[in-house]
Amino acid sequence: MGYKKLDEVMELLTDELDGFNKSISRLERLTQNVDNISIKPDTSDIEYLLKEHLNSEKVKTLRLQESIDDIMEQISKARLIPKLNLGLLFLIWLISLVIIGYLAFKVSRIDDIQKRAFADGGQQVIHELRDYFDQYPEHYKDYQQWIKQKDSISNQK
Repeated sequence: MGYKKLDEVMELLTDELDGFNKSISRLERLTQNVDNISIKPDTSDIEYLLKEHLNSEKVKTLRLQESIDDIMEQISKARLIPKLNLGLLFLIWLISLVIIGYLAFKVSRIDDIQKRAFADGGQQVIHELRDYFDQYPEHYKDYQQWIKQKDSISNQK
């Protein structure tokens, strides 16, 4: 009876070894298939994408540089005060200085003007008094008497 059991175990071991051998031969065939497969490293798609990205970045960089150049040109042309406003400011200053000079000249001559006005006013009063006394001779007589009285009072003092 022990042999029977031993035969069964041997049979089972033989079946297992056959299965193992079949698996090894299958593995060897698969390994040969893998060895026959040649994989080419193809990076052309990645290179194309990289080139396209670099070109787009170059275009963006050029646009940015043009914008910076344009801004720099505008800044160099810009002035704090435009030319027209600056000219207008100088013109106002010039006119103000001329007016101040003219007024200073007129103020310096005010004494002469006052003396001339006083003399002209005196002449005008005398002329008007003559006309008045020519129209009213009796008032002229009263005026002469008043002057004599005034002179005699001022001589007495």
